[in-house]
Amino acid sequence: MRTAKLWQTAACIGFLAACATPGPKQALEPIEADLDSWASLTASEPAQPVTENWLDDLRDPVAKDVVSEALKANNDLRATQARVRAALNQARGTRAGLFPSISAGLNGSRGGGAPVNFNGLQFENPYQTNFDFGASVTWEIDVWGRLTDATRAAYLDAAARRMDYAAAQLTLAANAANGHYDLTAAKLQRQLAERDVETGEANLRIIERRYDRGISTSLDLRLARSSLASSQAALKSREQQELESKRRLEVLLGKYPSATMQAPGDLPAPRQFASSKLGSPEELLSRRPDIVAAERRLKAAGLRVSEARKAFLPTISLRASVTDNALPPAGSNVANIEDVFDFDAYAKNLAGNLTQPLFQGGRLIANEKARKAEAEAALYDYATTALTAWREVEDAIAAEDFLSLRENALELAFEEAAASEDLTERRYLAGTTNIFDLINAQQRRIQAEGQLIDAKRARLTNRVNLYLALGAPFVLDGVEQVATVDETRRGPSRGKGETL
Repeated sequence: MRTAKLWQTAACIGFLAACATPGPKQALEPIEADLDSWASLTASEPAQPVTENWLDDLRDPVAKDVVSEALKANNDLRATQARVRAALNQARGTRAGLFPSISAGLNGSRGGGAPVNFNGLQFENPYQTNFDFGASVTWEIDVWGRLTDATRAAYLDAAARRMDYAAAQLTLAANAANGHYDLTAAKLQRQLAERDVETGEANLRIIERRYDRGISTSLDLRLARSSLASSQAALKSREQQELESKRRLEVLLGKYPSATMQAPGDLPAPRQFASSKLGSPEELLSRRPDIVAAERRLKAAGLRVSEARKAFLPTISLRASVTDNALPPAGSNVANIEDVFDFDAYAKNLAGNLTQPLFQGGRLIANEKARKAEAEAALYDYATTALTAWREVEDAIAAEDFLSLRENALELAFEEAAASEDLTERRYLAGTTNIFDLINAQQRRIQAEGQLIDAKRARLTNRVNLYLALGAPFVLDGVEQVATVDETRRGPSRGKGETL
């Protein structure tokens, strides 16, 4: 009768533990999302991969080399890889609790012995050596599945770490590409500032000659000198920005402080982006490694709630032992090594243990409440991660359109400013306009070209951030992407084929 009640209690606790395990759908239930308002939703077309390799879409072979170098040498990525191995081995250690534990011990002692008689003479035997050998086997039987829950939670944590590594790879690739474009833009801005200084020096030489001939006034001369000094100050600022961009990229590539980074010639024009293939917000959840990692942690937290509740149930364990006193050969103090594998001897020393927690000062209750609070926190973390992902996608898609229009407008502004500068310079040399108009035209052209460079860099940066927000894949020769979303979503590993 008592056994039947015990099993009923265990079944009830197991059912409650299963109900306490939160899932991704539960995490998103409070979020009232109007799918029709999502920027990337298409009702007519199913979701398709945004791209097979977003590095190809950038049309920049130099960016590929930079990303490849970063993935091979970045210190933060190596640290994340080491954490994946640590989590995997911790999961294997937790899984070992499902199996019997075998231990052996050897004790040795040396002390005073009994006197020895020889031909009627008694001699002292000051030393006697004794050896004691023993072995034992213990096994906790996982009747209620508590150890299984702990094992599954540990492997889910390891799977989440693998997704952290995949997210770190993707983030590093994006940061390396953006750092590469920051350096390129900084170099272009520095070159533009150098041309501005050269133009100011040429203007000053012309005005000085005209001033010597009495054509230009001292006001013209001072304005030219002031403009040149401002251009020289701007050049130093651009040089500083280029050096800082170079150092940041060198740190990502693990090359700092080699100072060997060289920026390419120009900013590339990426391929057109088709936002009509993105699909619904829910489909984004299966592509983002950080969302999959949060889902794994959510499930692991639920399993630990189950583990904490099952700790209230009795623990059943078996213990078997054998010592040299149990199996000694006649007249010997040391057991034979074969005796350790004599299962009949173990059977003679086999004991069962049934332990029911009664009072532990509230430790089990507090542990259960802590696990439930951790599961609740994991639930909110998952919801926050999903919302953040959706916001990042919408921001990047909206910015893609705005930045494209802005770049086109600045392209036109630069062309008109360059034409205006050329016309004003010819008029000034012909004496039909003054120095004010020339300097203003030159500054407008410099400003328009600088804004155009910034617009191109901003569009490339946003495109990379969009691929990052979508969890889009990238492919590089010689770079192994250890974890993918699809591999991890099949379930936690069981200890086979886990490699990094």
